[in-house]
Amino acid sequence: MLIKRSKVHKDLFHSGKESWWIIGFSILMASNILIEPQLITSFLMNGDLSGMWLVWASGIGAVFGMVFFGHLWQRLPVKTENELLLFRFSGKGARWLHIFRSLYVGGIVSPLILSMVFMAFARVLQQILEISMLNSLVLILLYLLLGTLFNSFRNRIRVDFLLLVLFSGLLVFIFIKLHHNLGSLEDIKEAITASNLNYSIFPDFGSKAFSAFLVFIFVQWWAAEVIDMPGSTGQKLMSARNPQTIAKSIVFPQLFFVAFFILINLMPFFILLLDPESIHGLDKETAFLTIFTSAFKGGDIYLVILFFLIPFTALTFNIQNWSGALLTQNFYNYYVRPQASDIELNITGKLAMLLIGFLAFVFAYYNDSILEIIKYLLTITAGVGPVFILRWYWHRINAWVQLSAMVTSLIFPTLYDIFYANFDWFASLINHLMIALNLDFFPAKIIVLTVAVSLVWLLVMQVSPPTDTKIVRKFINTIKPGGIWNVSNNGKIQFWKRLFVAILLTLNYVLIFVVLWKIVNMKFWVSAMLLVGYVVVAIVAYQLLKKINLKHG
Repeated sequence: MLIKRSKVHKDLFHSGKESWWIIGFSILMASNILIEPQLITSFLMNGDLSGMWLVWASGIGAVFGMVFFGHLWQRLPVKTENELLLFRFSGKGARWLHIFRSLYVGGIVSPLILSMVFMAFARVLQQILEISMLNSLVLILLYLLLGTLFNSFRNRIRVDFLLLVLFSGLLVFIFIKLHHNLGSLEDIKEAITASNLNYSIFPDFGSKAFSAFLVFIFVQWWAAEVIDMPGSTGQKLMSARNPQTIAKSIVFPQLFFVAFFILINLMPFFILLLDPESIHGLDKETAFLTIFTSAFKGGDIYLVILFFLIPFTALTFNIQNWSGALLTQNFYNYYVRPQASDIELNITGKLAMLLIGFLAFVFAYYNDSILEIIKYLLTITAGVGPVFILRWYWHRINAWVQLSAMVTSLIFPTLYDIFYANFDWFASLINHLMIALNLDFFPAKIIVLTVAVSLVWLLVMQVSPPTDTKIVRKFINTIKPGGIWNVSNNGKIQFWKRLFVAILLTLNYVLIFVVLWKIVNMKFWVSAMLLVGYVVVAIVAYQLLKKINLKHG
């Protein structure tokens, strides 16, 4: 399959070789800073904080993805991450997969992800400005329309660093303000002690929450999430200067991320200090904003809007730019107007990004729960994860395999719900499974969908034609991924070494939550020692990963 030369302006959807700090801190700014505190608040109000592992488990996938695939993205000789499909696969399957993923991810999945960001920030405007959700979303859409005019990939990742500096200063100021006006960490500890609810970071052994925790950390992060970084992160890793840049961008920002993460995730605990009457009847996710309307008065309240506007800007324009590349460079320029001029493609790119923003507006208006959108996104990727992992290392994965996995994972969740609601035999089967595994509905659904989708793509793998040998040879000679191939391969995965680094960084990731919990419980010396250990492990992991990447291929 011929890869088209990108005619879109060089800075719109991709960039030249960038420094580690530009890439790493942009990845950090485009994380779920705006969304997670609202979810934590909802779990705190439900009395079981351990449910947050449904979201936090994605961090494990991010770690493994960067360690095992970051250096591979850096070697790709294409301009947008979706063009990997044409470089890796062959025939009509590659063409149909390229079309499907461009439209499906660019036009449906990305706006759904963006809608969560819209909802989270719209709640901020709704609470502070005392306006309706619709008016909040309209203001957001107008802001997006203006920002789209300046949204190019090269500008985006540089502005992210400036936003990070401003956000960090505001974060410290706002946390101090909350601590001064609402109460101290000691007050939070007393509120937790006085409560009969389970606010532990980790669930009780043997409980349904513990069984769900096991599903999240042993299955969900690789089976129901796409961990090889095909998204805005992959877009950034492709712009890295060299493998050393990849190693630095993965590890060094995490040292900064610790303080960042702890302060942000301590904020929801202030909900425990508010008068129960002030949050009675509120949506549990929306209740997070009550913390700020209670602590800030007068003009200071507008600093809260700025505080949340910063991560909203970073995450929104990152998602918008990435999905705009899918619709413009990977669909319009390939299949609608192959001879389009640079000016036409740039205009089309801007219009595509505006369309994505409008779709996100519609999705946000007709949804009322961020958590439910996350659950839906996890169900429509269940079973797809292994295909995205194996396509880098095994010749048997072809375009039809990935296409079948993506299509069935989209259809099966709806069929699952229909069958559960209308067929007693199916409902009885699922209920028995939930009892046997001590699981609630959602984690059981993830397991069933993962198995069902995997059976489909394994069957398709057996009956579909293999990828053309010339394409395979070109891929492995360029990328040198290692693995199992039907042609000579001089690359090495260095699996065990990478696995060791990934485990180190995963343990460090989990350690952050332990540190958070120790701080909540006023065990500051323990927290300090754990943080020292965190820094040491991060430095060791960086040195190992740098060495592995230098030897790669």
